[in-house]
Amino acid sequence: MRADRLVATLLLLQARGTVTASEVAAELEVSERTARRDLDALSVAGIPVYSKQGRGGGWQLIGGARTDLTGFRSAEARALLTMAAATGQATPEFTSAMRKLTQALPEPIRVETEQVMASVVADSTSWGNRDASLLVEPRRDEWLEPLQQAVIDQHTVVLTYDTPRKGVSQRDIDPLGLVVKQGYWYLLAMTVAGQRSFRVDRIVGLESTDRRFDRPPDFDLAAAWESITISYIEKSTRVVASAVVDDQIIPALRALGVETVVHGAVGTGRSSVTIGAWNAEVLAAEIAGVMHAIDLVDPPAELTSRLAAIGRQLVSRFVGAAER
Repeated sequence: MRADRLVATLLLLQARGTVTASEVAAELEVSERTARRDLDALSVAGIPVYSKQGRGGGWQLIGGARTDLTGFRSAEARALLTMAAATGQATPEFTSAMRKLTQALPEPIRVETEQVMASVVADSTSWGNRDASLLVEPRRDEWLEPLQQAVIDQHTVVLTYDTPRKGVSQRDIDPLGLVVKQGYWYLLAMTVAGQRSFRVDRIVGLESTDRRFDRPPDFDLAAAWESITISYIEKSTRVVASAVVDDQIIPALRALGVETVVHGAVGTGRSSVTIGAWNAEVLAAEIAGVMHAIDLVDPPAELTSRLAAIGRQLVSRFVGAAER
């Protein structure tokens, strides 16, 4: 989109002081003709940009002027991040770009935008081999904006929540952050019973209060969500195994339906993970084809037994055929 290029071009001018059309073209992967048109467009729009001819010339901001992007508001940043997360576009590259853009914002917009960025996490992995719920439930995402505002303002809210098994209940919660996973939004919050997660589409009522709470100083939304994910795997799967795997097969494991939680790097190009499935037979079938890139760590006997059985079946069917 041209608007994206114009902002990117302006940020290049701020960062480098002087740029040529060829440098802009190379940086933004467009033609020099397009780069010149964009630079001209900035000038026409009232940005103090001028062209300096001759050796060492190029395009500059008059007097080294800088823009503070005052037209960019925290509400717009919230909308942008929320939309990107909901559509699966909140990639690491997108997040990095938003951080860089945030640094160009004035106070207090920068502080508010940083709080917005810290309040949302996008998790693109699946819950495994089954739907998140066996029931068809109405989608109610109208609570996102007031919830996110409560997270940023650190205000307690009164939550009315409806679950298929327990029905409707009401409680005071301290909202800590929002996560989107497989198109569903989840709220992480502190309750009298400790930290809990709630499906946003199961909220049937929300009442703001003027009571302010203190967020735990060491709270990290991404880490807290990973802990919840691991707990879910352990509670809802019958077979869980620790492993060290090649990084390149992690997307394949998830595509196969294997619950995969990455704990950290182990050497170069490998990671420590937890993998799980509903039973040993399913997990063995899912990982058998990529076992060349997996080192299981103290696996359960039922899993290794199933893998061995698959191996014997493959040998009996294909070893003789290959020799003929």
